[in-house]
Amino acid sequence: SPRDAVKIAVTGKGGVGKTTVAAGLARLFARAGRPVITIDADPDANLAAALGIPPQDAAKIVPIAKMKDLIAERTGTTPGTSGGIYKLNPRVDDLPAEFSAKINGVKHLVLGTVEKGGSGCI
Repeated sequence: SPRDAVKIAVTGKGGVGKTTVAAGLARLFARAGRPVITIDADPDANLAAALGIPPQDAAKIVPIAKMKDLIAERTGTTPGTSGGIYKLNPRVDDLPAEFSAKINGVKHLVLGTVEKGGSGCI
């Protein structure tokens, strides 16, 4: 149930094993029968490989940051504009089912990155 949901964020300096730890935790929880959703927020996204997602499947994952129309629809904003009012907590519960790669009980999403300075935020 949602009350029993556990959310874990793995952060730290580069090169300390965050991706390995995140993949290991995800696989352990999934093996225990827990629903698992991973989101790779690293600009150098490698979590899919660490989870064992084949490269051809990982290449098909569209980063959430590139889904401009979806972001506009959910937040009430228009891409390329600033100001105004937008939804701070849009509906996202359907995203893992629709946009993830799946392997061994893990649904994997990629956040994406800012392409260049001044191009907006994620």
